[in-house]
Amino acid sequence: MKTKVLVLGGSGLVGSRFVDVLSDRFQISAPTHKMLDVTDERQISDALDQIRPDQILYAAGYTNVDLAEEEREKCYLLNVEAVKFFTESANNLNIPFYYLSTDYVFDGTQKDTPYNEEDRPNPLPSVYAKSKRDGEVVALESNNKNCVIRLIMPFSGVYKKKLDLVRLVLTRLQKGEEVLGIIDQKINPIIVDDLVWGIGKILERYANGIYHLGAIDYTTPARFIREIAKQFNLPQHLIKDMTFEEFSKTRVAIRPQHSWLATEKFRKEFGSGILHTIEEEIRLFKSQVDSKHEI
Repeated sequence: MKTKVLVLGGSGLVGSRFVDVLSDRFQISAPTHKMLDVTDERQISDALDQIRPDQILYAAGYTNVDLAEEEREKCYLLNVEAVKFFTESANNLNIPFYYLSTDYVFDGTQKDTPYNEEDRPNPLPSVYAKSKRDGEVVALESNNKNCVIRLIMPFSGVYKKKLDLVRLVLTRLQKGEEVLGIIDQKINPIIVDDLVWGIGKILERYANGIYHLGAIDYTTPARFIREIAKQFNLPQHLIKDMTFEEFSKTRVAIRPQHSWLATEKFRKEFGSGILHTIEEEIRLFKSQVDSKHEI
């Protein structure tokens, strides 16, 4: 009998790929927003009574970092209040809850070593960052069976509804447009396929606590962009270096500089064949794009 998983955000970047890739391993229910409003406590309770999932994966939420500064109420409703509604109902039915979070729960000042699961979160004063940390606290404190899965800069070659960093870079370079790359920031972006396989492993084991998922090595945005250009045989002279300070002046919300995530805990518990290097991730991204003959 397959484990029954209720996926919230099943049409989003991560949720949609989870459904596509892991439907043969899990019995997945992924209601649309019209079918289930994640901000309606009564609808949530009724849905859980009807579906009776074994696990809940919350891949929904508010993700626009800059717009969140204007839409604080909406951001907190999706990233915190909805989590409270779900965890309260889930606790009554003894259902573990899995919350997708972000590197933004850290302040980004740790430039010598990546953030691990034991490091103390300290979100910068942005609405988005604080809402995600508050959502984590709700999930972790409501039930010791629950789990927070932090990810960093997810990208995909099969999702067209929203431009992630890699698709944006590729689009601009193919048009002959200039791309800016930060030279003094440490990151380890994750391709969504690696992410959903990692989430799947965590769910299969009913693991709890906190896990970090990202590439197994680290880079700067500038080097990351140059690797994209290299693998797609696109001109690198269009890539212009900039500092994190210069980049920050062009954004509304404050962002963490060094938001890299250590993945050793996950790899030690679940094996070394799930997460990949940044070069390998871009190679997989390219194979996804090439197979569709489009960006």
